[in-house]
Amino acid sequence: MSRQYYQRGNLVEAEELDDVVAVKVEAGGLEAADAEARLGTSALGTMREAGVDDETADAFTRANWVFVRPNERTLEALTTGADISGTETAGKVVRRPNGRIGIATDMLSVQLKPTLSEQEAERELAAAGLSVINRLGFAKNLYEVRTTAAADALAASVELHDNDRFVFAEPSFVEHVPTRFHPAEPKYARQWQWNNTGSDGGTAGADVHIEDAWDKGFGRGIRVAVIDNGFDVRHEDLAAGLDPGSGFYSDGVVGTTFTQNTDGMPDSNHGTFCAGLVGARHGNGKGGVGAAPECDLMLLACLGDQVGTQTTLARAVAYAAVPSTEDGIGAQEGADILVSSLGPNGADWDLTDTLDLALRFAATEGRGGKGLPIFWAASNGENVDILKDEVVSHPDVIAVVRSNNKDREDNAARGSEVELIAPGVNVFSTTSGGGYGASTGTSFAAPCAAGCAALALAAKPGLTRDQLRSVMHQSADHIGGPGVVYDSDGHNDDYGFGRVNAAQAVALAALV
Repeated sequence: MSRQYYQRGNLVEAEELDDVVAVKVEAGGLEAADAEARLGTSALGTMREAGVDDETADAFTRANWVFVRPNERTLEALTTGADISGTETAGKVVRRPNGRIGIATDMLSVQLKPTLSEQEAERELAAAGLSVINRLGFAKNLYEVRTTAAADALAASVELHDNDRFVFAEPSFVEHVPTRFHPAEPKYARQWQWNNTGSDGGTAGADVHIEDAWDKGFGRGIRVAVIDNGFDVRHEDLAAGLDPGSGFYSDGVVGTTFTQNTDGMPDSNHGTFCAGLVGARHGNGKGGVGAAPECDLMLLACLGDQVGTQTTLARAVAYAAVPSTEDGIGAQEGADILVSSLGPNGADWDLTDTLDLALRFAATEGRGGKGLPIFWAASNGENVDILKDEVVSHPDVIAVVRSNNKDREDNAARGSEVELIAPGVNVFSTTSGGGYGASTGTSFAAPCAAGCAALALAAKPGLTRDQLRSVMHQSADHIGGPGVVYDSDGHNDDYGFGRVNAAQAVALAALV
């Protein structure tokens, strides 16, 4: 069945999967098979036909979602809005124009005209049949709401589009947001990314030249926010660097809540690896070392099971810049640099107005108005068009792809919005459970670049976001060998402005 909704001001035509509903079962309740049997019959076959792969199906299962063809009892409850025992929420399954599946519940993100007072805005919300779940603090009159009047978030989006009191109303799709991780063969490898001697078939000097940068400092005084699914906060090489602003988002019956604490922080090997590349400690005789081993690590866990909404991701981005955007968090300093490696591989990723607002807010309001530099891993996958990923190609995001130990690009997105390339093949870092190991992915190139940027910012803390971005561009090395051409602006679609050079970045930053 064809459905419509608005996103970023555009009318979107999507397909609702007929006779399929998604139901979130209470945590610790029924197993998926038992839930399916009670609610109807499994619709996984239909989901497969709609293009859902094993990774996505497994992620939704971990997040306690089941897809069913509802029986009469379930269908009646969904139609009347009655509670279904043992479940938290339910929604329609929608295949969007880019082929990605989303669950449309009764949740939306809306913004009302900034000229309205908070009281006027909330009266308008009530009049439109919207109940407030969260007030989002990174733009005026921005809310996460639940519709009580329309059939679902899609219908509410269409109905509210012509209401001149609203700037936008877009569905908060529950979607699979995986990590940009591409597994490599298990192999113990030292940290060639910092000092490539040419061993293991590499090219000597094909690294970020960080040892000369460390002669000037180790990133002390710079707070780097890492947004990922989770972290091993007790890891011997990370615990000493944790910033008290670290925290995590968790889903509940009444919406997503934020906890500013690491007690109960979800764990993720992917996030632990990324955090280690940024700021694993030095001088402790343990494992390896991060790019900025004296920086403060603001670790922010969200979408812990890789399933959730862009609204939650937007909240994490805004919090990293200005923590007081979260209710109950007083005035305190945010991050100096942000890095994330979340996002689908080899697929389009459409951007919501809410995440767009958060990125723009962080880029302008972060660091007391100097702007928060935002590094993000581009997609893995050969010849993927980076422009089809609206998050990483956002004008306020620094997109990073990966290089190997021969200073060559390696199986990543390409295009005009690629800004930097950094080591990301068989690099060595911290792993969950207190361990260490090697892995491959653009996921790991982004924190490598962000950690090097932290060294440059530590050399000149007063740099604005745009100044630091320019420093990273100008100091990068043009690599790739014969046949790789950089344009008159110094850019190449595969290599961006070049491979990160920490020593040159630190030296150039000091001169700005």
